[in-house]
Formats: sequence, structure tokens, C-alpha cells
Amino acid sequence: MTLPSSVLLEREVYFEYDSDSGSGEIERIPPAIGVPPSPQDIKDAILTYLQIQTPDAHFENLPKLSYIRFLRPTNFIPWLCGDITDAFIASADKDLVALYAGPYRPGTNLKGAYLIYETSSNSLSTIPQPPNVDGERLYVGLGAVVVCLEDGAYVLGELTKVRGSAHSQAALYTWQLSTKEWVLKVASFPPELCPPNHVFEADMCFSYRGASSVLCWVDLFKGMLVCDLRQALHPVAQLEFRFVPLPKECPTYDRGISIEESLEAGMYRSIACVGDSIKLVTMDGYCERPANELRLTIWTLSPDLCDWSKGSEYLVSDIWASETHISLGLPKILPSFPVLSMDGDDVVYLFFTDMTMSVNGQLDYKGQYLLRVDMRHNKVSHHPQSGDPICSQLFATDCSAYLLQGLKGNQGKVKARKVGERGKRVLL
Repeated sequence: MTLPSSVLLEREVYFEYDSDSGSGEIERIPPAIGVPPSPQDIKDAILTYLQIQTPDAHFENLPKLSYIRFLRPTNFIPWLCGDITDAFIASADKDLVALYAGPYRPGTNLKGAYLIYETSSNSLSTIPQPPNVDGERLYVGLGAVVVCLEDGAYVLGELTKVRGSAHSQAALYTWQLSTKEWVLKVASFPPELCPPNHVFEADMCFSYRGASSVLCWVDLFKGMLVCDLRQALHPVAQLEFRFVPLPKECPTYDRGISIEESLEAGMYRSIACVGDSIKLVTMDGYCERPANELRLTIWTLSPDLCDWSKGSEYLVSDIWASETHISLGLPKILPSFPVLSMDGDDVVYLFFTDMTMSVNGQLDYKGQYLLRVDMRHNKVSHHPQSGDPICSQLFATDCSAYLLQGLKGNQGKVKARKVGERGKRVLL
């Protein structure tokens, strides 16, 4: 079976019992204890629990969806870990996928930690959440970026805002395996994101340019916050952030202020590194203009991260008129959650969800289809989805390209091995 050069994943990853290793009911009954566990006891128990998980990846050729799950070898879940039932993909780079395990998100005191999934060795490593003494960090929806370096090391950086700073200061935490400690650097947000224009939340985050990387956090309503990885890692270098606005033709909104914010930005915008470029796809005017007037537009950011250039455009009405759309018997409905292909120029994946409203106001779900739109070659293809509808943006990654052998399609579990020596792994 040919290895997929890239895949589309659901961002939610579940922890499941490996039925091949035993049987029985899941237990979450707390033992009889005299002293309540401390916060550190809980964190240690969660890290121990996460270390026994085995990744189980199902990578499929596009446009079929792929997914990852984590298998535990025992039916017993430690009672301190009862909230750790799933994980959420935060970012990816090359063969690495970084996930929030459990309900933890940047800047919170919720239970959980980080997991790093390495596809080239089909292995997991764990990272504790950064310290949050007396709640000095403030949850604002910013995220964590993983970067794969050329020498086999990798970096994980988590961005939050500093509590009590009137939202004008950013806190970037980085983790080093050599010291097993999180290191904090604080810097001012750029003027465009300081009060009163400070409403910034990260919908997506990623790295750009590998070892000499730029770390990027993207608010699809406003633009992109970036910093230089070398500044973040150098012990004495001053950290500076820069704001990259969206293309001038793309309307911008402040969350909680503009009425447009009632829509999820991911329903009609997405951004990604495609090859050596950062690209943005939009369907601006979503739910504002007649659907037949909407068009997919792809923008490419210049290498110096200063200017956007408009590229391919494709009308939604042209998708409706395609042989594929007609053969599916779909009504002329709005697509949603566009995702850029990682290995195809001007290729976008979209969901078409066929739902109708009944007379009693209930939504009747009829089906969902993932359509592949090749703008350059004017070609539309599809893959039907089964089960419950997917109501969030998919995650595109080329991590599947780093598997050397074995995929789990219908053949069994992934059996991947390292491609040579990756050198000493260092978390920074």
C-alpha cells in the first residue's frame, strides 16, 4: 500500500482500552485514602498514566479521513486520571504531532499534560504542563507550537498572556529536556494587539521554516502573531513579537464585539504552510452574501511575511455545477470548514453537510461529504463520510510521509520504524 504523503485528521483523539490485551470493565473507583492528593500528586499520576499509552494511527489516502487514537494496555483507569479521556491536536511539524492530553489548555489549571506523537517511531513522549502559580497566567485561547529541528531535536513553545498586564504582555514558555523545566520569556504584544485592539485568540498555530523557524499563532478574524524561534531559545536574547495582518480584502473582526463573531472563523477560513509558503484560503461574505456569489480565494504570504498576493479563485456555484456534486444529489448548500492540501497547489478540502429543518424545528441530518476541489485543474472529487457529522475543521499534516513501513488501513496496527538515527531528542 502506498504511503500517503499527507493526511486529514480529526483533531480530537480518544483514549481507548486495547481489547487485545485483556478484558473487563473500566474502573474509576477511588481507593480509600486519608489525605487528599496534592495538585502535584495529580499531575504525577496523569504523567504516569499517559506514559503507558500506545499510539494507534490509521492513515488513509486522501480524500478518505485518517485518525489517531491512544490505547491503554489495562482496563483500569487510575481514579486521579478519570478526566483524561481524550486529547486534542495543537500543532504538527514533519513527523511530530503535539497534543493537549485531557481538558488542559494553555494558561489553565485544568488536568492534563502534553503528548508528542512521533510517527517515524510510532512513539509517544510526555511533557508536564507549565507552572501556573497563583494563576499568574491567563487563558486567552493561544496555543502550543511544536518544531522539528534538523539535528533530531524538537521544540515545544506555549503562548499565553500575562495576568494583570491589561493583555499587553505575552508569556512564551519553552521546555528543555536537559533541565526538565519550563523556561519563561515575557515580551510586549505588538501595538496592533494592545488595548483597545487587543482581542486576539489563536485558532491555529504552526511553525515556518524549520530549524530557523518562525513561530506563528493565527487569529482567523484578525491576522497572525509571529516570533523568531532563535530569540525564544537564546538565553539572553530579547523576545519580540510581530503582527501580520490578513490581506486587505479580507474583513477583520474583534471577538465579542462584532456580530460576525457569532460564526466560527474556521467555517470559512483556514491557513497552513504548504510547501515553502504560508497560504490562506477564504470564503469571505459567508452567510452575508448569496451563496452562489461566494468564492474560494487562496492567498500566499511573501517570504518576509510582509505582503499577501492573491492566487486562484473558485466559485461555489462552479462546485455545484460539477459532475461530482450533481451525481451525489446534493442540494445547493454552503460548504464549510475549508482545509488546504499539504501536497497539492491550489487544492482545498470542504465539507458539504446535507441537513434540513423539519416542521417541528428539528434538524434532520441526511449525510455529509468531503469534497476535494482542485482549482488549478478545475476538478471536484469526493469521499462520503459515515456516522455522526463532523462539525469542526480537520487538521492537515504530512506526518504520514515519515512512516517507513506499515499502515493501519484494513491490515492491522501501524508498524513503523525510525528512518536511521534521529540523534538525541531535545525538548526546548
